[in-house]
Amino acid sequence: MTPARIAIVDDDPAFSQYLSTLLTSRGYDVTSHRSGTELLRALEANRAPDVVLLDVLMPGMDGLETLRMLRTNHPGLQVIMLSGTQVPATIVDAVRLGAVDYVVKPDDPEGLGEAALEAAIRNAVEKLSLTSEVQRLRAQVVDAPDGAQPCWGSGAEMRRVLTMVERVADSDVSVLITGESGVGKEVIAHELHRRSPRRTKPFVKVNCAALPAELLESELFGHERGAFTGAQSSRIGKFEFANEGTIMLDEIGEMPLALQAKLLHVLQDRHFTRLGSNRPVSIDVRVIAATNRDLEQMIRAGTFREDLYYRLQVIEIRVPPLRERRDEIIPLVEFFLQRYAARYGRPAARPSARLREAFLNYPWPGNVRELENVIKRYVILQDESLVLDELQRARVLEPLVGGPPLYASAESSAVPTHNHVAPPYHAPAPPVGAPAAVAPPPAAASAASEPANDEAGPPARLPELARRAALEAERDAIQQALDHFRWNRRKAAQQLGVSYKTLLNKMKECGISAPNE
Repeated sequence: MTPARIAIVDDDPAFSQYLSTLLTSRGYDVTSHRSGTELLRALEANRAPDVVLLDVLMPGMDGLETLRMLRTNHPGLQVIMLSGTQVPATIVDAVRLGAVDYVVKPDDPEGLGEAALEAAIRNAVEKLSLTSEVQRLRAQVVDAPDGAQPCWGSGAEMRRVLTMVERVADSDVSVLITGESGVGKEVIAHELHRRSPRRTKPFVKVNCAALPAELLESELFGHERGAFTGAQSSRIGKFEFANEGTIMLDEIGEMPLALQAKLLHVLQDRHFTRLGSNRPVSIDVRVIAATNRDLEQMIRAGTFREDLYYRLQVIEIRVPPLRERRDEIIPLVEFFLQRYAARYGRPAARPSARLREAFLNYPWPGNVRELENVIKRYVILQDESLVLDELQRARVLEPLVGGPPLYASAESSAVPTHNHVAPPYHAPAPPVGAPAAVAPPPAAASAASEPANDEAGPPARLPELARRAALEAERDAIQQALDHFRWNRRKAAQQLGVSYKTLLNKMKECGISAPNE
């Protein structure tokens, strides 16, 4: 750890040398200056120290005038005033000008109250550390991308969501936002904050799945120095930083049970203690939680607290998946097209009718986030064929080379092509109460080997056969991993080399569910 840098400003060489020797022996990086003018010149040329020990009485520019100049030109400096006498008026002036402490120097340097001085320095370094932490957290405050609001909400489904947002935004009740990954839960949370009386205060997002359990509590509630191995300084948590504002607890279903209990008490009592501290910290924070998991099912499985669920679910807002909001796809395409064309300095080439039709027909399992990434690649690459090929590889579009037309014509189909959706294959879910089972996919081998006839219909095309075979292989691998790890999904995902979310989505796609689900 880099030692704190201390600058001594005193016109007494003997006293200055004594302090320098003392503080160097304590592990500090010390420099000395004979006057305030000398310190100010040094600050212009060199890196500023962490703490300044500033004598009050000096010839020429005295300590208070030096402090005034430091506050104007270097407001972040931690300044401790040193004086041979304790004059109340001088102490008041020093504090008013921004000094963090005032230490009296005894007449005999050898009798200096070392404990008092070192305590003042430690407090100043601690305050500087907390200030730096606030700046770090402020840099993490999530704002709406590019300062613009996406053009969502034009469809009937999202209009219902926005109506609910409008009704509850001005209250302080907790809100639980549910929906699949990528549907825009964070955007809804931002909208709740933007329309609330807390709009000018911080909006802080915490991803409960991004940190291990032992670090998540410190991230949320902070810690004191020495609270655990590696805690070299105090740190405020996200709840404390979000005071008077809004905190979004994303992926709340991933929070460990032990920490759920502490969160429940924080929501009830509106105060908490940092790790390693006994001092309560009071907060005034609005809590918005979000999840793509079924919390009621987790309650039945004993992995989520029922009392916390009802504390969070005062208002529940379900954000529908993009496949249920197809009237928003093209407006979202236009929005992301303009955004990333401006960001990357590329032309905003409008998609052709063929590509727009492909966008409308694609099921978007990754929802709005997937659509945004596709448009980002389209803007950068400026090549429609690559985007179409990407969607084809997702086993939705027909082959681009050879074969029948991409979409059937209106004359050859009773269903309008612009409404047609080619959904991915989903195996049927097992009956309630039945043991875990994997429903077999359509018999791909039979479809490939049996001759075509008018009664049985035409044989399956090769891409469809490949898709079925790949799905069956994925199903077998997932089932084997789950059985091996006794349905520990996290270990199974690690073994399979995919994220936890990807495993859950694949299980849903393959029709795999646990025996008690």
